[in-house]
Amino acid sequence: MKTLDAIDRQLIALLQDNARLSTVALAKAVGLSRSSVQERLQRLESAGVIAQYTVRLGSGGDPLQAWLFLRYADGFSCDDVMPLLAQLPQLRWCHSVAGEIDLMALVQAESPGALADLRETVMRMKGVDDVTTVPVLRTMLDRISG
Repeated sequence: MKTLDAIDRQLIALLQDNARLSTVALAKAVGLSRSSVQERLQRLESAGVIAQYTVRLGSGGDPLQAWLFLRYADGFSCDDVMPLLAQLPQLRWCHSVAGEIDLMALVQAESPGALADLRETVMRMKGVDDVTTVPVLRTMLDRISG
């Protein structure tokens, strides 16, 4: 596939913000004809750049989200801690990172009390030395979820 140009990237960004945009609306937004946009979308789909169109649930009764920043105990690593974390149904994302923290985990909880309980559960896990909790107040942009 040829490299993505500015219009391809603009189409992708528009669809990430609202996957239900019509081809006509997309065409108007990028200044191309409907058929040109259809061709581009088919090319992006065929190349695997666009894998699927999906629904992201809105804020009606959203559960509380928080980032847990974990530091491993001496002698422990991601390979030791991840199998334990992966058992938590509240876990949404995990990223191994470099720096003062070792792992960033995005979790969901139904209430502040449930978040506190979840944090304590993680803190007691073998191989976890410290957990810093950072509640998410508002998601300002999400182009990763799908």
